[in-house]
Amino acid sequence: MKDYVDSIREFNRYYTNALGLLNNHFLNSEYSLTEARLLYEIKHSKDITAGELVRLLNLDKGYLSRTIQQFEKKGVLKRTPSRNDSRILHLELTKKGRDILSKLIVASNSQISGLLKDCSDPDKNELVSSMNFIIRVLSKEISPVIYREARIGDLGYMIHRQAVLYRDEYKFNDSFEEYLIQGMLEYLKNKTEFDKVWIAESNGNIAGAISIIHSGKKLSQIRWFYTEPKFRNLGIGKNLLNLAVDYAKSKNVSIFLWTLSNLDAARNLYKRFGFVLSESKQNQIWRKGLTEERWELGEVG
Repeated sequence: MKDYVDSIREFNRYYTNALGLLNNHFLNSEYSLTEARLLYEIKHSKDITAGELVRLLNLDKGYLSRTIQQFEKKGVLKRTPSRNDSRILHLELTKKGRDILSKLIVASNSQISGLLKDCSDPDKNELVSSMNFIIRVLSKEISPVIYREARIGDLGYMIHRQAVLYRDEYKFNDSFEEYLIQGMLEYLKNKTEFDKVWIAESNGNIAGAISIIHSGKKLSQIRWFYTEPKFRNLGIGKNLLNLAVDYAKSKNVSIFLWTLSNLDAARNLYKRFGFVLSESKQNQIWRKGLTEERWELGEVG
């Protein structure tokens, strides 16, 4: 845990320094970062009250009260009694306050643009994606998941992620990556109109994938089925498998797949869909002590 904490603290030190957040005069203005944030929240929150700002920004009540009084003296904001309860005072920026906030936003945008001026578009995309990931992890929120067919770049990423995941989670050696690459190359060389690859995507990030490929008359195989660890137990695997099974049903074909005897969650999922274990064999290539299993689902049309 200490390594994680130290890394996060190191990033915080860099980030606050890069944006000048420790300066009492945010963006060379007369306002601090906290004061600028208050102006932003008041502008973008209809009928907000001081109490709501305390809860939203986790501020000390006394500090907020003094700051609001200073804003009023400078003509930056005004307090208006609620129509329903005159004891409740709503905060609203004056024209002067709105102008100040607009200038701060322009200055902030200019500062960020300056930081990114030498970054490539792929680096910018990765940076924003990483920031969104930080928000999701710390807020414990998951963005909506969409399901789509694979596009250019997805297949290579699928190989990369499965090779890394099976190495980290099950101690597979690099022969598994070779197996993945060879299987994907064979698929690309012999791809038919029947074959499909679906991607589960959340906020621009691949959360999981599954494919179903032609494997003979009235027979298809599910391959490259996985879910990213942070997206597990959300029903994504079930939804992906549903896509494949429903597709096979529409084509009136049977399905088989290969899995491993130690993948309990996957095996339980296959059972719930009606798959039946039909064959087992030892595999000493990727790691010692593995048992591969073939599971089959009869013609589903």
